[in-house]
Amino acid sequence: MPLELSFTRVPDPAGHAKALLLKGDWVFVRITDGIHTGLGEATHSGDDARCVAKMEELFARHVADVRPTLQGIRELERGAFAAAPDFLTQTAISGLNQALYDLAARRAKVPVWKLFTKEAARTSVELYATINRALTSRTEANYHDIARRAAAMGFTRIKCAPFEQVEPGKDPVRAATYGLCILESLRAAFPELSLRVDFHRRFEKEAFLAILPRILKAKPAWIEEPCALGPAYADLRLAAEAAKVPLAAAESLLGAAAFEKVLAQGWASVIMPDVKHVGGFGPLVETCRAAERRNAEVSPHNPSGPVATLASVHAAAVSKAVTSVEYPFATDPGRMPCFSLVENGTMRVPDGPGWGMQASDLF
Repeated sequence: MPLELSFTRVPDPAGHAKALLLKGDWVFVRITDGIHTGLGEATHSGDDARCVAKMEELFARHVADVRPTLQGIRELERGAFAAAPDFLTQTAISGLNQALYDLAARRAKVPVWKLFTKEAARTSVELYATINRALTSRTEANYHDIARRAAAMGFTRIKCAPFEQVEPGKDPVRAATYGLCILESLRAAFPELSLRVDFHRRFEKEAFLAILPRILKAKPAWIEEPCALGPAYADLRLAAEAAKVPLAAAESLLGAAAFEKVLAQGWASVIMPDVKHVGGFGPLVETCRAAERRNAEVSPHNPSGPVATLASVHAAAVSKAVTSVEYPFATDPGRMPCFSLVENGTMRVPDGPGWGMQASDLF
Protein backbone atom coordinates (compact mmCIF):
# COMPACT_ATOMS: atom_id res chain seq x y z
CA MET A 1 0.00 0.00 0.00
CA PRO A 2 1.39 3.47 -0.87
CA LEU A 3 2.41 5.70 1.97
CA GLU A 4 0.27 8.70 2.87
CA LEU A 5 1.36 12.21 3.85
CA SER A 6 -0.21 14.83 6.13
CA PHE A 7 0.85 17.87 8.14
CA THR A 8 0.19 19.59 11.44
CA ARG A 9 1.07 23.21 12.15
CA VAL A 10 1.29 24.44 15.73
CA PRO A 11 1.53 28.19 16.42
CA ASP A 12 4.97 29.15 17.69
CA PRO A 13 4.51 28.82 21.46
CA ALA A 14 6.94 31.68 22.09
CA GLY A 15 5.28 34.02 19.62
CA HIS A 16 7.03 36.10 16.98
CA ALA A 17 9.63 38.66 18.01
CA LYS A 18 11.14 41.10 15.51
CA ALA A 19 14.64 40.64 16.88
CA LEU A 20 14.65 36.88 16.22
CA LEU A 21 16.14 35.69 12.96
CA LEU A 22 14.39 32.32 13.32
CA LYS A 23 10.70 32.57 14.05
CA GLY A 24 7.59 30.79 12.91
CA ASP A 25 5.16 28.03 13.70
CA TRP A 26 6.15 24.45 14.32
CA VAL A 27 5.54 22.42 11.15
CA PHE A 28 5.19 18.66 11.60
CA VAL A 29 5.15 15.97 8.92
CA ARG A 30 3.27 12.68 9.19
CA ILE A 31 3.92 9.68 6.95
CA THR A 32 1.75 6.62 7.52
CA ASP A 33 1.66 3.11 6.09
CA GLY A 34 -1.91 2.65 7.32
CA ILE A 35 -0.78 1.09 10.61
CA HIS A 36 2.19 3.07 11.88
CA THR A 37 2.85 6.81 11.58
CA GLY A 38 6.23 8.50 11.44
CA LEU A 39 6.80 12.10 12.49
CA GLY A 40 9.18 14.70 11.09
CA GLU A 41 9.65 18.43 11.63
CA ALA A 42 10.09 21.08 8.95
CA THR A 43 10.10 24.21 11.08
CA HIS A 44 12.01 27.41 10.16
CA SER A 45 12.13 26.97 6.38
CA GLY A 46 11.43 30.67 5.90
CA ASP A 47 8.05 30.04 4.26
CA ASP A 48 5.86 27.37 5.84
CA ALA A 49 3.24 27.26 3.07
CA ARG A 50 5.84 26.85 0.32
CA CYS A 51 7.70 24.27 2.36
CA VAL A 52 4.55 22.18 2.80
CA ALA A 53 3.91 22.42 -0.95
CA LYS A 54 7.49 21.34 -1.67
CA MET A 55 7.13 18.35 0.68
CA GLU A 56 3.94 17.33 -1.11
CA GLU A 57 5.77 17.54 -4.44
CA LEU A 58 8.80 15.58 -3.25
CA PHE A 59 6.64 12.99 -1.52
CA ALA A 60 4.61 12.34 -4.68
CA ARG A 61 7.73 12.06 -6.85
CA HIS A 62 10.11 10.17 -4.59
CA VAL A 63 8.57 8.88 -1.35
CA ALA A 64 5.02 7.56 -1.79
CA ASP A 65 6.12 4.19 -3.16
CA VAL A 66 9.35 3.83 -1.15
CA ARG A 67 9.67 0.94 1.26
CA PRO A 68 10.14 2.56 4.71
CA THR A 69 13.22 0.54 5.59
CA LEU A 70 16.75 1.62 6.39
CA GLN A 71 17.86 0.54 2.91
CA GLY A 72 15.01 2.40 1.20
CA ILE A 73 15.71 5.61 3.12
CA ARG A 74 19.43 5.43 2.42
CA GLU A 75 18.77 5.07 -1.30
CA LEU A 76 16.79 8.31 -1.13
CA GLU A 77 19.62 10.00 0.77
CA ARG A 78 22.14 8.96 -1.88
CA GLY A 79 19.80 9.78 -4.75
CA ALA A 80 16.93 12.25 -4.98
CA PHE A 81 17.56 13.74 -1.53
CA ALA A 82 21.33 14.12 -1.84
CA ALA A 83 21.17 17.74 -3.06
CA ALA A 84 18.85 20.72 -2.84
CA PRO A 85 18.75 24.00 -4.77
CA ASP A 86 17.81 26.13 -1.76
CA PHE A 87 17.31 26.23 1.98
CA LEU A 88 13.56 25.67 1.77
CA THR A 89 14.05 22.46 -0.19
CA GLN A 90 16.69 21.34 2.35
CA THR A 91 14.06 21.75 5.06
CA ALA A 92 11.43 19.89 3.05
CA ILE A 93 13.80 16.98 2.41
CA SER A 94 14.80 16.92 6.07
CA GLY A 95 11.21 16.82 7.31
CA LEU A 96 10.30 13.89 5.06
CA ASN A 97 13.48 12.05 5.97
CA GLN A 98 12.85 12.34 9.72
CA ALA A 99 9.31 11.00 9.30
CA LEU A 100 10.58 8.04 7.29
CA TYR A 101 13.10 7.11 9.98
CA ASP A 102 10.45 7.33 12.69
CA LEU A 103 8.11 5.17 10.60
CA ALA A 104 10.82 2.59 9.87
CA ALA A 105 11.75 2.32 13.55
CA ARG A 106 8.13 2.05 14.68
CA ARG A 107 7.56 -0.75 12.18
CA ALA A 108 10.64 -2.51 13.55
CA LYS A 109 9.52 -1.78 17.15
CA VAL A 110 12.88 -0.17 18.06
CA PRO A 111 14.10 3.35 18.86
CA VAL A 112 15.44 5.26 15.85
CA TRP A 113 18.93 5.26 17.34
CA LYS A 114 18.89 1.45 17.35
CA LEU A 115 18.72 1.43 13.54
CA PHE A 116 22.35 2.62 13.67
CA THR A 117 23.89 1.01 16.76
CA LYS A 118 23.14 -1.86 19.13
CA GLU A 119 24.12 0.04 22.27
CA ALA A 120 23.40 3.72 22.91
CA ALA A 121 26.46 5.94 23.27
CA ARG A 122 24.75 7.51 26.29
CA THR A 123 21.41 7.41 28.09
CA SER A 124 21.12 11.19 28.47
CA VAL A 125 22.67 14.27 26.88
CA GLU A 126 23.55 17.71 28.17
CA LEU A 127 21.29 20.54 27.05
CA TYR A 128 22.02 24.22 26.83
CA ALA A 129 19.05 26.53 27.16
CA THR A 130 18.79 29.11 24.40
CA ILE A 131 16.94 31.98 26.04
CA ASN A 132 16.18 34.27 23.08
CA ARG A 133 12.57 33.22 22.66
CA ALA A 134 11.77 33.65 26.32
CA LEU A 135 12.82 37.32 26.30
CA THR A 136 10.18 40.00 25.97
CA SER A 137 11.80 43.41 26.46
CA ARG A 138 15.46 42.37 25.90
CA THR A 139 16.51 44.72 28.68
CA GLU A 140 19.23 43.88 31.18
CA ALA A 141 16.58 43.09 33.78
CA ASN A 142 14.78 40.81 31.33
CA TYR A 143 17.99 38.93 30.52
CA HIS A 144 18.69 38.48 34.23
CA ASP A 145 15.16 37.29 34.93
CA ILE A 146 15.23 34.64 32.19
CA ALA A 147 18.73 33.45 33.10
CA ARG A 148 17.64 33.16 36.73
CA ARG A 149 14.57 31.13 35.76
CA ALA A 150 16.64 28.81 33.58
CA ALA A 151 19.09 28.24 36.41
CA ALA A 152 16.20 27.54 38.79
CA MET A 153 15.00 24.79 36.42
CA GLY A 154 18.40 23.14 36.60
CA PHE A 155 20.06 24.48 33.45
CA THR A 156 23.72 25.25 34.00
CA ARG A 157 24.39 26.15 30.34
CA ILE A 158 22.61 28.97 28.53
CA LYS A 159 22.96 30.75 25.19
CA CYS A 160 22.15 34.35 24.43
CA ALA A 161 22.34 36.56 21.33
CA PRO A 162 22.18 40.18 22.46
CA PHE A 163 23.61 41.77 19.30
CA GLU A 164 20.44 42.54 17.35
CA GLN A 165 21.41 46.22 17.24
CA VAL A 166 24.24 45.35 14.85
CA GLU A 167 22.51 45.96 11.54
CA PRO A 168 23.58 46.81 7.98
CA GLY A 169 24.41 50.49 7.64
CA LYS A 170 25.51 50.89 11.26
CA ASP A 171 29.04 51.03 12.61
CA PRO A 172 29.21 47.42 13.92
CA VAL A 173 31.71 48.15 16.68
CA ARG A 174 29.64 51.00 18.09
CA ALA A 175 26.38 49.10 17.60
CA ALA A 176 27.81 46.16 19.54
CA THR A 177 28.14 48.21 22.73
CA TYR A 178 24.74 47.25 24.14
CA GLY A 179 25.32 43.54 23.53
CA LEU A 180 28.72 43.70 25.17
CA CYS A 181 27.20 45.36 28.22
CA ILE A 182 24.59 42.58 28.42
CA LEU A 183 27.31 39.93 28.27
CA GLU A 184 29.33 41.59 30.99
CA SER A 185 26.24 42.00 33.14
CA LEU A 186 25.23 38.34 32.73
CA ARG A 187 28.71 37.15 33.60
CA ALA A 188 28.83 39.34 36.72
CA ALA A 189 25.38 38.24 37.88
CA PHE A 190 25.77 34.53 37.05
CA PRO A 191 29.43 33.58 37.41
CA GLU A 192 28.52 29.92 37.73
CA LEU A 193 26.65 29.63 34.40
CA SER A 194 28.25 28.39 31.21
CA LEU A 195 27.49 31.22 28.78
CA ARG A 196 27.39 30.57 25.03
CA VAL A 197 27.06 33.56 22.71
CA ASP A 198 25.47 33.57 19.26
CA PHE A 199 26.24 36.50 16.94
CA HIS A 200 23.93 35.45 14.08
CA ARG A 201 26.55 36.29 11.44
CA ARG A 202 26.11 40.04 12.03
CA PHE A 203 29.82 40.99 11.74
CA GLU A 204 32.65 41.14 9.24
CA LYS A 205 35.95 39.67 10.40
CA GLU A 206 37.79 42.91 11.23
CA ALA A 207 34.91 44.39 13.22
CA PHE A 208 34.53 41.19 15.20
CA LEU A 209 38.23 40.99 15.97
CA ALA A 210 38.00 44.57 17.26
CA ILE A 211 35.43 43.62 19.90
CA LEU A 212 36.77 40.13 20.61
CA PRO A 213 38.95 41.15 23.60
CA ARG A 214 35.90 42.53 25.39
CA ILE A 215 33.86 39.44 24.52
CA LEU A 216 36.55 37.23 25.97
CA LYS A 217 36.44 39.11 29.27
CA ALA A 218 32.94 37.71 29.74
CA LYS A 219 34.46 34.19 29.62
CA PRO A 220 32.08 32.72 27.04
CA ALA A 221 31.83 28.95 26.77
CA TRP A 222 31.81 29.35 23.03
CA ILE A 223 31.46 31.94 20.27
CA GLU A 224 28.90 31.09 17.59
CA GLU A 225 28.70 32.29 13.98
CA PRO A 226 30.24 35.78 14.26
CA CYS A 227 30.17 36.24 10.47
CA ALA A 228 29.20 34.43 7.29
CA LEU A 229 30.82 31.00 7.09
CA GLY A 230 33.98 31.04 5.02
CA PRO A 231 37.78 31.43 5.05
CA ALA A 232 37.64 34.23 7.65
CA TYR A 233 36.77 31.56 10.19
CA ALA A 234 40.29 30.19 10.17
CA ASP A 235 41.60 33.47 11.63
CA LEU A 236 38.63 33.90 13.97
CA ARG A 237 39.07 30.39 15.33
CA LEU A 238 42.75 30.94 16.04
CA ALA A 239 42.00 34.21 17.83
CA ALA A 240 39.24 32.65 19.95
CA GLU A 241 41.09 29.47 20.75
CA ALA A 242 44.14 31.44 21.89
CA ALA A 243 41.89 32.25 24.85
CA LYS A 244 40.65 28.63 24.99
CA VAL A 245 37.21 29.60 23.64
CA PRO A 246 35.76 27.27 20.96
CA LEU A 247 34.27 28.65 17.74
CA ALA A 248 30.93 27.07 16.79
CA ALA A 249 29.39 27.30 13.32
CA ALA A 250 27.60 25.70 10.37
CA GLU A 251 23.94 25.38 11.34
CA SER A 252 22.36 25.53 7.88
CA LEU A 253 24.44 23.21 5.67
CA LEU A 254 23.09 20.18 3.79
CA GLY A 255 24.83 16.83 3.99
CA ALA A 256 27.89 15.43 5.72
CA ALA A 257 30.24 16.43 2.88
CA ALA A 258 29.58 20.13 3.54
CA PHE A 259 30.54 19.68 7.18
CA GLU A 260 33.60 17.66 6.19
CA LYS A 261 34.78 20.75 4.30
CA VAL A 262 34.29 22.97 7.35
CA LEU A 263 36.30 20.56 9.48
CA ALA A 264 39.00 20.05 6.84
CA GLN A 265 39.48 23.82 6.49
CA GLY A 266 39.74 24.24 10.26
CA TRP A 267 36.95 26.78 10.34
CA ALA A 268 35.25 25.67 13.56
CA SER A 269 35.89 23.75 16.76
CA VAL A 270 32.22 22.80 17.10
CA ILE A 271 29.91 22.03 14.18
CA MET A 272 26.16 22.54 14.54
CA PRO A 273 24.13 20.46 12.06
CA ASP A 274 20.39 21.00 12.31
CA VAL A 275 18.24 17.91 11.66
CA LYS A 276 15.63 20.18 10.02
CA HIS A 277 18.07 21.38 7.35
CA VAL A 278 20.99 18.93 7.09
CA GLY A 279 18.87 16.45 5.12
CA GLY A 280 17.25 14.64 8.04
CA PHE A 281 18.37 12.08 10.57
CA GLY A 282 20.59 9.93 8.36
CA PRO A 283 22.70 12.88 7.17
CA LEU A 284 22.86 14.12 10.78
CA VAL A 285 24.33 10.76 11.84
CA GLU A 286 26.77 10.81 8.90
CA THR A 287 27.88 14.30 9.94
CA CYS A 288 28.45 13.11 13.50
CA ARG A 289 30.54 10.21 12.25
CA ALA A 290 32.60 12.56 10.07
CA ALA A 291 33.26 14.62 13.21
CA GLU A 292 34.30 11.48 15.10
CA ARG A 293 36.93 10.74 12.47
CA ARG A 294 38.40 14.21 13.01
CA ASN A 295 37.98 14.24 16.80
CA ALA A 296 35.64 17.21 16.42
CA GLU A 297 32.68 18.19 18.56
CA VAL A 298 29.04 18.22 17.43
CA SER A 299 26.27 20.21 19.08
CA PRO A 300 23.05 19.99 17.05
CA HIS A 301 21.44 23.33 16.32
CA ASN A 302 17.89 23.08 17.67
CA PRO A 303 15.83 26.22 18.42
CA SER A 304 13.02 23.90 17.45
CA GLY A 305 9.97 21.89 18.32
CA PRO A 306 9.64 18.46 19.93
CA VAL A 307 10.31 16.21 16.93
CA ALA A 308 13.59 17.93 16.02
CA THR A 309 14.52 17.89 19.70
CA LEU A 310 13.96 14.14 19.94
CA ALA A 311 15.85 13.52 16.70
CA SER A 312 18.81 15.55 18.01
CA VAL A 313 18.82 13.52 21.23
CA HIS A 314 18.71 10.27 19.24
CA ALA A 315 21.82 11.47 17.38
CA ALA A 316 23.53 11.82 20.76
CA ALA A 317 22.63 8.19 21.44
CA VAL A 318 24.31 7.16 18.17
CA SER A 319 27.48 9.26 18.36
CA LYS A 320 29.85 10.25 21.15
CA ALA A 321 30.83 13.27 19.06
CA VAL A 322 27.59 14.92 20.21
CA THR A 323 28.48 16.75 23.41
CA SER A 324 25.35 18.87 23.89
CA VAL A 325 22.03 19.75 22.26
CA GLU A 326 20.43 23.19 21.99
CA TYR A 327 17.11 23.47 23.83
CA PRO A 328 14.57 26.30 23.41
CA PHE A 329 13.86 27.68 26.87
CA ALA A 330 10.49 29.10 27.88
CA THR A 331 9.26 30.40 31.20
CA ASP A 332 6.35 27.94 31.08
CA PRO A 333 7.59 24.32 31.15
CA GLY A 334 4.45 23.34 29.22
CA ARG A 335 5.87 25.27 26.27
CA MET A 336 9.25 23.53 26.29
CA PRO A 337 9.52 20.51 23.99
CA CYS A 338 9.59 17.07 25.63
CA PHE A 339 10.04 18.66 29.05
CA SER A 340 9.03 15.40 30.75
CA LEU A 341 12.40 13.99 29.62
CA VAL A 342 14.40 16.93 31.02
CA GLU A 343 16.07 16.81 34.42
CA ASN A 344 18.80 19.09 35.78
CA GLY A 345 19.70 20.42 32.35
CA THR A 346 19.94 17.04 30.64
CA MET A 347 17.48 15.09 28.47
CA ARG A 348 16.95 11.37 28.76
CA VAL A 349 17.24 9.36 25.54
CA PRO A 350 13.85 7.72 24.90
CA ASP A 351 13.90 3.94 24.47
CA GLY A 352 10.42 3.44 23.00
CA PRO A 353 9.76 2.73 19.30
CA GLY A 354 10.61 5.47 16.82
CA TRP A 355 11.42 8.79 18.42
CA GLY A 356 10.02 7.30 21.62
CA MET A 357 6.98 9.53 22.07
CA GLN A 358 3.57 9.73 20.45
CA ALA A 359 2.20 12.77 18.63
CA SER A 360 -0.44 13.16 21.35
CA ASP A 361 2.36 13.70 23.87
CA LEU A 362 4.21 16.19 21.71
CA PHE A 363 1.64 18.66 20.36
